[in-house]
Amino acid sequence: MEPELPSVFRVDATGGAGLTYEQTRSAGFVTPSRGVRVTSDAPPGADVVARTASTGCVDGAVVTGLTAARLWRMPLPPWTNNRDVAVAVRPGEAHPRRRGVRGRRLRLPDGHVTGISGVLVTTPARTWLDCAAEVPDEYVIAMGDDVLRRNLTSTDELRSLLHWGYRRRGVAVARRAFPLLDAASASPGESLIRAHLLREGIPRPECNIDIVVAGEWLARGDLGWREYRIVLEYDGLVHLDERQRRHDAQRRNLLQQRGWIVITATAADLRQPWILAGQVLAALRSRGWRP
Repeated sequence: MEPELPSVFRVDATGGAGLTYEQTRSAGFVTPSRGVRVTSDAPPGADVVARTASTGCVDGAVVTGLTAARLWRMPLPPWTNNRDVAVAVRPGEAHPRRRGVRGRRLRLPDGHVTGISGVLVTTPARTWLDCAAEVPDEYVIAMGDDVLRRNLTSTDELRSLLHWGYRRRGVAVARRAFPLLDAASASPGESLIRAHLLREGIPRPECNIDIVVAGEWLARGDLGWREYRIVLEYDGLVHLDERQRRHDAQRRNLLQQRGWIVITATAADLRQPWILAGQVLAALRSRGWRP
């Protein structure tokens, strides 16, 4: 039985991956950059893109920054999708200069590097810190929530990294975001909404709050202010299902009957978060909250 051909591999004048050079130039392969071949049926995705970029670099090249975040499937702003692959090599190594690759020389401690999908990549914690210099504050919070929720890192590891990264680019942003992180946030959308509300001066809500009235469990709300009996529900894509929408409506009617104010938010509110913040502020003030 012939060994399975890797989807991404390096070639030289003699060929590669057990194939002759002429064979690697057939229609079954794509040449994204000099010295690299990708099988034409390779599934599109961040892992293939990252493997392609790092394969063309020197051995030991590490995927970093926004590309590493994409490999870890962290939430990122849509405008980062077309960025070049970020790759780092050790000081003294040949500077990566390839199409679609943004290379630099960087000394990375061993504890800041791991592997995923056959690629050397910065750890989730180091990736979060690096990206704090490249994305808006609300995404730094959403990315931190995400890696904590999925147990890719811990608050202790993030805290230690913030101490290590004293005066690094982006560390000031990461330090502001750190005390606002919450592993209980159930989705990036909820994290982004919470970050925007906090920026507008809204008191910090509880994430995934269990609502109990007279000993009876009624529901679990996405974001809640228990003292004021206010809950905010974020309707992501899962809520587009008609059965889910009916269930949500029944649950919200029940909460309102029991004296809770229910505010609904969608992805559209992320484009004008100050409007949603005004609704939450009005609800809080109606229940006696004062700044």
